[in-house]
Amino acid sequence: MSLFKEINSENKLRITITYLAMNTLREDEADFALGMATLVNRIIAYYSPIANASISVQVSKYAARLKKALGYEENIWQNQNKKNGTQESSKSHNASKEVRDFDENGIIEKLTIAEEQSLISSLPKYKDTPESFLFRVSNDNIFLLTQDPTRHEERYYKKGIKAYVEALVEEFTRLPFVDRERIYCTKVVHTLETAMQTETAVYIFHTFGKKYLMRVFEITTDSLSTYNYVIARLIDTENGKMNNRIYTFRLSRIEKVLEKPGISGAFTDEERKKTALAVSKSGAQFLGDRISNIVVEFTDEGLKQFASQMHLRPHVKKIRPDGHTYEFECTSTQAIFYFRRLGATAKILKPAFLTREMEKWFHNAAEHYK
Repeated sequence: MSLFKEINSENKLRITITYLAMNTLREDEADFALGMATLVNRIIAYYSPIANASISVQVSKYAARLKKALGYEENIWQNQNKKNGTQESSKSHNASKEVRDFDENGIIEKLTIAEEQSLISSLPKYKDTPESFLFRVSNDNIFLLTQDPTRHEERYYKKGIKAYVEALVEEFTRLPFVDRERIYCTKVVHTLETAMQTETAVYIFHTFGKKYLMRVFEITTDSLSTYNYVIARLIDTENGKMNNRIYTFRLSRIEKVLEKPGISGAFTDEERKKTALAVSKSGAQFLGDRISNIVVEFTDEGLKQFASQMHLRPHVKKIRPDGHTYEFECTSTQAIFYFRRLGATAKILKPAFLTREMEKWFHNAAEHYK
């Protein structure tokens, strides 16, 4: 049992973290539409098993990898069988003792201690301006932090739970957004991955209040690994025209996922090829939109910006002889996202509806700034 003391009668804990970590949590709070306490509880529940700050967990994993790499598990089993004079298929009932007996030179112990010291010394010391806040620790996390027999973090955090949770949060908030998004959404990811493995259909509940019956193709990112997306095909028994349409969902916009075991989520080989091609061609974030032929006229400055602005840049289909007029094969949504940032240096000529939409957008922006 962990030696960490109980947090308090209301399961509340006050932690002090750097301004950088606090600011990241505030941004995540807005982007994921979740409260600060929920975010920190998810960090404890889902990130602690893989965090470097969880030193006891990492040391245990390292020792297990060493034993496997050095063949100790097999040797222990063989030695135990020799002692028993049997050919039992089970491994030693007293593995830790057998490891000590077999590891005569203390190889595992020495390497494990070295790894432990490396993890301890690698814990960063943050000197940024501190901020503190109080949050309620969930019941599951109370058990994980104070009673879980597989955790022994009290060996390394003499100041208690507070110091350990602070280290977790500091480490987590320095991860790229795309990694934080996936960890926050661990439950959704697990259900989706299980559905893909078992080829089972799922209901995807969107934060906008809609529900979709889908066959899940993959969980992926956009080309610059900015966000995570779920690629799936619609199962629609009521509207034949919509059936099998490809959808894309931002992972953090999925409220929950429920498996539907009675309905197949399998893809044919042909469907897999077509879906993969669509993802490659349109990009994960624009996959649900129709591809259009977009014609754009650039100024000299616009061509320079186009060469340097890589994020969400559409695929060039053709460059006309004048050198300033380009044709693109992309969705209208991607065109709007990309060419709005180029302002007056690029003008969409076709299709006409997109020209009008851009004109309206810039007009409203100009009016706002008067």
